[in-house]
Amino acid sequence: MDKRLIRTSVDPLVQRRLAINGQMGRKDLEQAQLQALRSTLHYALQHSPYYREQLAGCDPEQLKTYGDLEEIPFLTPHAITKQGHRLLCVSQSRVARVVTLHTSGSTGVPKRFSFSTDDLASTADFFLHGMHTFVNEEDRVLVLLPYQQPASVGELLIDALAGGGIHAEGMWPPLPGGSDLPQQIREGRITCVVGLPQHLLAVSALVSPGELRSMLLCSDYASPALRSRIEENCGCRTYLHYGTTESGLGGGVECLMHAGCHLRESDLLVEIVDPYTGRQLPDGVAGEVVLTTLGREAMALVRYRTGDIAVLDRSTCACGGVTARLRSIRGRMDGCLLPSGALLYSQDMDDSLFLVPGLLDYRVRLDRGSVDQLHIDYMAVPGFMEIVGDLMTMTAKVPAIRDNLASGKLVMGIFKQVDAFAAIHTLKRTLIDQRTAGELYAVCS
Repeated sequence: MDKRLIRTSVDPLVQRRLAINGQMGRKDLEQAQLQALRSTLHYALQHSPYYREQLAGCDPEQLKTYGDLEEIPFLTPHAITKQGHRLLCVSQSRVARVVTLHTSGSTGVPKRFSFSTDDLASTADFFLHGMHTFVNEEDRVLVLLPYQQPASVGELLIDALAGGGIHAEGMWPPLPGGSDLPQQIREGRITCVVGLPQHLLAVSALVSPGELRSMLLCSDYASPALRSRIEENCGCRTYLHYGTTESGLGGGVECLMHAGCHLRESDLLVEIVDPYTGRQLPDGVAGEVVLTTLGREAMALVRYRTGDIAVLDRSTCACGGVTARLRSIRGRMDGCLLPSGALLYSQDMDDSLFLVPGLLDYRVRLDRGSVDQLHIDYMAVPGFMEIVGDLMTMTAKVPAIRDNLASGKLVMGIFKQVDAFAAIHTLKRTLIDQRTAGELYAVCS
């Protein structure tokens, strides 16, 4: 560890991309970021048909503080689906990649986000610098993310690391049971693995303590219970990454202090707002994450409501870094509506179920019967085959479920162990609502 950076490696990236000279303080960063915001708004007004209408009458030069942003309307997911190409700031020929995100339900209109070659290069730049917090040229990285398609998140990460002199290789999808993973890790002398939290939990149960030095948990909510089990299983240090398609795949990454994800503020301006009033909230108060992209070429996002819940911290980190951090990241606010009117969130299920020793992954399904039924399919570590009782006990402790069980409006259904999940569940864990007629499935969290 003596050769690794102590201060977050995100700070030098932000300082370089915002062209800040000398030692960067928080005031210097904020002044440069607000200038980048004004430039972004001028660019969007000039090049996007949508923003010419939406921001009509807006004078970017009048934006002097973060509070002034409240005068600008939000961009919503609905506007993304409705406006489509009108959000583009470049011609179609300059779009290098389009990412399509499907909304809840099988008939939902998808959202499409476009990126230019320069946009993707900016993401790769962040990937390399973010990884430098805990890996260097002596490390060898295994990426358990989609990497076969050009400009996919895995390929961007692998290529970025290679460009920095760090060996990286990919595997996707992770093989059922992880049968070949231990051999690949040993033969490849892998020291760091990147992937979804539940996949890394499975990896941690397959390798011997001390084989891996670090893991980066990304692309989904990582409960404290799951993270603790990974570190206890294999003795490595875990780090969190916050990123969404909207943020350009990369958003923020933890430093060695594990006190929140340092944001790439050269490319993203983050606000936290009250989910109901839309008003900005002070640092330290949990609210909805709102993103404004800075310098995004193909498709600028101005005050985009992500639906994620987190806390913003702009104080100096214990590592010495001045970049703002996202803390207490809870992920999407969308939940499944239970009969009592309470919402069930996958994050609450994670916090409870991953306390069960031997659980690797699970899926919740809600179905209609004489009363609503809750079913769980799950995967377990070999040797922990009889965990149904523990799973049922921990499920019943989730407040929304507990209250509905007590009222008789919900009953426990089938808890079934499986070897693998269907292809539609390869990525993020979801709550599947099968109670609505006409829908094959509906992802509600």
